[in-house]
Formats: sequence, structure tokens, C-alpha cells
Amino acid sequence: MGGSIWVKSEISNGSTFGFTLRAKRADEDALAAQNAATSGRIIKDEFKGFTALLAEDIEINREIVESLLEPTGLAIEGAENGSLALEMFRKNPERYDIILMDVQMPVMDGYTATKRIRALGVSTQKGKDIPIIAMTANVFKEDIERSRAVGMNAHIGKPIDLNEMVHVLRQYLKK
Repeated sequence: MGGSIWVKSEISNGSTFGFTLRAKRADEDALAAQNAATSGRIIKDEFKGFTALLAEDIEINREIVESLLEPTGLAIEGAENGSLALEMFRKNPERYDIILMDVQMPVMDGYTATKRIRALGVSTQKGKDIPIIAMTANVFKEDIERSRAVGMNAHIGKPIDLNEMVHVLRQYLKK
């Protein structure tokens, strides 16, 4: 790097170590984006171009998730239950990049919906591969294990922690 390293040492007085190197100044915008990405802060339009299927039976919960994630640019389509989410995915699997799945819903719960989406993998690879994220107030070890056992990729507790949500989205939504 065009520098040097040196040491000055005196018996009974200790040692001093030093170095020089040539380096460029960091691009301030790139550094700010990198710091935001590693801290869990939202980066505007970070998920623009991606679409999530949000399966959540409580309308206000859907609105909260949409509001929290709006600055990220993530497009979100809602389903009131697992059966509707399954049907939306089955009709157009390539439309969705990730599924955010509540586990306790009427008509069809999130566990059953996830199993059926994974079973679609026989006819569409997307059914096997799409990331499915559990969203539930059930956060005990056995709840997380059950989510994994039915084919969910990750587990987010409710109430939603925005930093955790963004961290999980970053794991699965890469350009």
C-alpha cells in the first residue's frame, strides 16, 4: 500500500510501533449506506423492485407492516388468510419475492398455507425456493421450531421490531 512499518525499542523502556500507508478517502454516501445497512436502519428504496405477499388476517396489522416498510420501496400485496395467500401465490408465483406469513389466521393458518406452498414445488420451483417468514406473537423455541419444520425460513416476533424485519428482508432480498 505504499507505506512503511517501524519499531523503536529500548530495553527497560518498552517499544513503539508505527506505520504509514496510502489510502483513499471513503465515499461519504457509500459509507453512510453501508453503516445504515449494518445497523438495521432503513435505506430509502432499498427493496424497490421486490414484491412481498403479506398473509395477515388483522387489517390494522397489515397496515402497520405496510407503513413501516413503505420507505424501503417494497411492494406489498395483502391476503386476509392462508387460503387466499395460497391462491394468490398459486396464480402467479413469479410475482412474489418473499412471503410474510402470520401463523394464526381463520380459514387456513400460516402453517398449513406454508406446507401447501412448499408442496407446489412439484410444479413450480418457486414454491420450494420462495422465502417464507413467520410473523407471530408465539416466540417460544417450540414455536420457532414448528415454523421451521413446516418450511418457513425465518421467524419474526410480534409486535414487529422494524430493525429485525429489515435485517431479515436483507437476508432474503438481494439484487
